[in-house]
Amino acid sequence: MRIILELDPAQAAGLKRFAEKVSHDNAMAVLYPHVRKEVRDDQAYAIVDAFSALDRALADAGARSWPWVETGEP
Repeated sequence: MRIILELDPAQAAGLKRFAEKVSHDNAMAVLYPHVRKEVRDDQAYAIVDAFSALDRALADAGARSWPWVETGEP
């Protein structure tokens, strides 16, 4: 699926920082606990993979999380 998204530099930097930090545990936390663990594991890996792709796309577009995360300036 192709998505086009317009972000200002600060939004891109913040989203890149978030994408860099997403973990399997973070993804598991947003899934329904009553669903079988195997299904949730697969879904969590899909979420993490999607954030990895987002991180790469943001990097390719020139977004950088540092120094934004420390200075507030992209």
